[in-house]
Amino acid sequence: MDRKKLKNEAREAMRQARPNPFWVALLLVLVMLGLELLEVSISGTLDAYRTMFASMLEKGVVEYVRPLPKGGILGSLLQIALELMALELTVGFVIYALRVWRREKAGCGDIFDAFGVFLRAILIQLIPGLLVSLWSLIYVVPVTGLIVATGQTWWLFAGLPLMIPSIMALYSYRLAVYIMLDNPGAGCWQCVALSREVMRGHRWELFVLDMSFIGWALLCMVLPLVGLILAVWVSVYAQVVCAGYYDRRIAEFMTRNAPPVEPGI
Repeated sequence: MDRKKLKNEAREAMRQARPNPFWVALLLVLVMLGLELLEVSISGTLDAYRTMFASMLEKGVVEYVRPLPKGGILGSLLQIALELMALELTVGFVIYALRVWRREKAGCGDIFDAFGVFLRAILIQLIPGLLVSLWSLIYVVPVTGLIVATGQTWWLFAGLPLMIPSIMALYSYRLAVYIMLDNPGAGCWQCVALSREVMRGHRWELFVLDMSFIGWALLCMVLPLVGLILAVWVSVYAQVVCAGYYDRRIAEFMTRNAPPVEPGI
């Protein structure tokens, strides 16, 4: 796949979108930040940080303070609700990016559209996440055992090749959410399985596409205030490019796997 052409088309689609995708991405960032602050406050982490910071100023030494969750069971339920809302907004951002790429009417309200498929939007992220976690045990179990047995932490780096299967799994299921959105009648497991088939032999291609954004990421880190603004733009840019990749990849897959056409009589 021509990455340069794909990115050019994504930028052109973003230029044509109204409102400007930057403002939609900024809204998402602010909403997600608000959810994160609420969760940190409820979990007691924010108070713990404040106490540690005050102790550092007073004594000159950082003393660990254990976070104490607020609200008991109700607070825990609220934390779960906030995390689920973040998952919904993540899928909503995918919906928005797909509409921008396809030159459809797209706006700020799109990032909340995943709430219309609430359970499916959660499952399509949890199922691949669970599968990738299981593959990661190939790295976690032996490396943890070697660290415990030898007391040497360099096994964390020596064992990195064992992470390859989990990374491959991550890219195998990468398109599941897009497939789910385009096929409302399909089950989440079906979408995950189809993503694996669609990405067979193309995982490296998508990995390289992701790596092509490293320059943007480095630029965001080295620049102070401008880097934060640029990071918002890059987030929606990368999402639209990924939506374009999905459209191209699924179209190619369907063409190659279409049933043969019977000759007319």
